[in-house]
Amino acid sequence: MNVESSPTEAVVRHHLQAFLEQQGVPAIVADYDEDARFCTENRIYRGRQQIAEFFTGFIASLPVKAIERFTLNAFQVERNIAFITWCVGTDIPLGTDTFVVNSGKIVSQTFAMHAMAPRIEPSRSTAGQGGGGAGADARFRRYREPTPSAVATSPISTKPTER
Repeated sequence: MNVESSPTEAVVRHHLQAFLEQQGVPAIVADYDEDARFCTENRIYRGRQQIAEFFTGFIASLPVKAIERFTLNAFQVERNIAFITWCVGTDIPLGTDTFVVNSGKIVSQTFAMHAMAPRIEPSRSTAGQGGGGAGADARFRRYREPTPSAVATSPISTKPTER
């Protein structure tokens, strides 16, 4: 049986493909409506330009080889709403996005993720000096939303609902 995807699913899959194939921020934001809203814990980004700023900062902050370790855990679509959960190994054990798609464009999206605390190991230059100095080898850079205040996002802990 050949089941075609819904228009909403097709738009979100195209968006994910642009991200995972590292086609660049312009390709990632091409799926958004010019007046789209992108909601995070700290800020609501308005329009493609602000959403592009988010993705520029987010991609730069991802752990080493995050794209290769990205796993899509759930993908659900109901009419014009799509919901996904994802992870990046143990560095980001849970990420979730909800998309609203109208007329072939993402008009609204929510984004949340739980990132593990950075692991810092002493390098040779900082051994015996507490290991947390500028020479420390940061295995994971915590994502900071590109806002004027550069306030770090706090991890969002979610527990699965028991049924």
